[in-house]
Amino acid sequence: MIETKSAVEVGGSPTASAPARRAARWVGSCAVGPLTYDVAMVEKAPAIRFGLYDLVEARPGIGLDRLYRERFELIAAAEAAGLWGYHTTEHHLTPLDATPSPSLFLAAAAQHTSTIRLGSLVHVLPLYEPIRLAEELLMLDALTGGRLEIGFGKGVSSPEQRLLGRDPDARDANMGDVLEQVLSILRGEPVDGAPIPFRPVQTPYPPLWYAGNADYAGRHNLHVVLGGSADRIIENAHLHKQTAAAHADDPSRLNPDPVPTTAFSRHVLVDIDRDRARRRAIEAWKVYDHNITTHFRRLGEPRQSNPTLDGDGERAIEQGLLAAGDPDDVAANLLEVAAHSPVDYSLASFCWGSLDHAEAMASFELFVTQVIPRVQAGLA
Repeated sequence: MIETKSAVEVGGSPTASAPARRAARWVGSCAVGPLTYDVAMVEKAPAIRFGLYDLVEARPGIGLDRLYRERFELIAAAEAAGLWGYHTTEHHLTPLDATPSPSLFLAAAAQHTSTIRLGSLVHVLPLYEPIRLAEELLMLDALTGGRLEIGFGKGVSSPEQRLLGRDPDARDANMGDVLEQVLSILRGEPVDGAPIPFRPVQTPYPPLWYAGNADYAGRHNLHVVLGGSADRIIENAHLHKQTAAAHADDPSRLNPDPVPTTAFSRHVLVDIDRDRARRRAIEAWKVYDHNITTHFRRLGEPRQSNPTLDGDGERAIEQGLLAAGDPDDVAANLLEVAAHSPVDYSLASFCWGSLDHAEAMASFELFVTQVIPRVQAGLA
């Protein structure tokens, strides 16, 4: 445990001079004692930031009220530890995602936090009416106090598109149409002569993110989140930065930032006992695979991609998709990417598959106190 003389409690008013912020030690879903994080430990390496990527997967026997309450505890702990952002997803009628409305969930998360950035990865644009979505994003940027990060995409699940009455084959064109109209409204451009009465807190609009496609993100100067093996992420991270630089004067650039953020994500389970972490991660990975294939199994359709390697956790660990083990193992996984590519943001998912809240919080504590310092030392 790291203790300092100047600390503030979660939910209190953090001050610029406070070198530490206090979270809670977790047993089940109850806070039972103090845990103080050294915020400077997280923030002292500006070359890379840390954040949370979160599919809020349903768990049998756990109601939505408890599931959300536990997640807000995790997000508050991430803020207390000095992590930069929290990013949630959008999926429909599947246990893979118990927050099918990212706007609604992030609005609630904003009430439990004050500094951490809050974002979607992603809003599935073909599923939205543009005016309604733009107005919701205006509200959300205000409700977060200007902390909103907007991820957008076309949607990876054809069954979900069909469930909501959309044609999966038209999603590329639909995404482009919705995006153009949403950004026009966020910039304050009238709709059929009707003026836009509100403007976002952030100008010209909140930062924009894309998932997976480094070339598309680079051409449009979008922040990107990459996944896959270390070799694949390293290749795509270089592609993202190089493509963005090559299109620096392109009028199609959507973010004003001179250099976009290149992030990568990992499912994480940290334990002092390496073998125990790997065994448990392999078990949980099977449930994650079961959740991610819900609609395809229901319809008897082949999956469109295979990010879980058919639920084979051992292969996922070998290929680096799953960072499971002791702090040295997990740090080595992250450094394999971070030390050999221009990534500047590392996203970790802690509560996934069959992992419960107590396991996620214990893993998160070790990540903050033992993995992050190892990664920073490796990059230094």
